[in-house]
Formats: sequence, C-alpha cells, structure tokens
Amino acid sequence: MGSDLFNQSNNQFDSAYQALNPKQKEGVDLIDGPVMIIAGPGTGKTQLLGVRIGHILQNTDAQAHNILCLTYTEAGMVAMRKRLLKFIGAEAYNVSIYTYHAFCNKIIQENVEYFGGYRELQLITDLEMLEVLKEIVDEFPDEHILKRWKGDIYYERKSLKDLFATMKQES
Repeated sequence: MGSDLFNQSNNQFDSAYQALNPKQKEGVDLIDGPVMIIAGPGTGKTQLLGVRIGHILQNTDAQAHNILCLTYTEAGMVAMRKRLLKFIGAEAYNVSIYTYHAFCNKIIQENVEYFGGYRELQLITDLEMLEVLKEIVDEFPDEHILKRWKGDIYYERKSLKDLFATMKQES
C-alpha cells in the first residue's frame, strides 16, 4: 500500500505524528507485536491509534482490511473512523472498527453452530430481560443491598437494568 495511500492525507498524518510525545512515538513506531495503550479519557488514545494504523499501513505490506480496531463505545468507533479518514483517506473504510460487543456478536453470528444452535441469534426480549434480572437478584447474598425481603422483592430490577444501560454507554 505504502506511500500512494497517503498522498492526499500526508500533511495531517505527518502533523499528527510530529505532535506525539516520545513515548507515544515509541508506541506508533513499534510495528511487530502488540502495544498496550493505557491512558485516561481525553488523553489522545484515539489519535495515537489512528497514527499507529497509518504508520503500519505506510511502512509495511499490511492491508487496511487486515487491521482490527476494538473500542468500548460507538462514539469511540466513530472517532476512530474519522481520524483514519483524515490520515489515510477512503482506505479507512477498509479497516475493521468495532465495539467489543459488535465484534463478539459478529463472531457469534458467523459461527452460530458453536454457540448452541443453527438459528439466527436475536436480542433478548423485555420479558427475557426481566427473568434474567430476577435470577440475578435471586443469586444475591441475603445481606445484599439490592435484595429486599418484603414487598416486591424484585423492586430493584429496573435499577439494575438502568445500571447496565449506563455501564454500556460509559464503557
């Protein structure tokens, strides 16, 4: 792929690379083997990974369709795609970028025979969700704050469901 991939986006890629600190450049420049990036929100992880992908595509014979990016949120997925579009142009659409959930779902759908059947897997229904939450509450130890002993003992199901939704959005 090499340099012709970067003709239009080269200036933005070069500027982004030059703006990295020495440790970040080390993460980008290391091509062989995995690199772990640990940093808090807003510290430039998406930028760093975008530059790393561009660097790999520019300096190896790797193809964009051979790269997999996983992120926790759809917002992270969109941000990564936008960065890559700036750095490598339309070839960014060939990089596989998924949330962890979407990637795992893709693997399951492509290999459904290994996951308990041949039917198309579907999202859990609201009734099934209530049953799962009921089972969770039933498994809480007796002294658990979300386990009630009078009235509606499953009163906290909605709170649990809301908590799971919040965790999914924030992670």
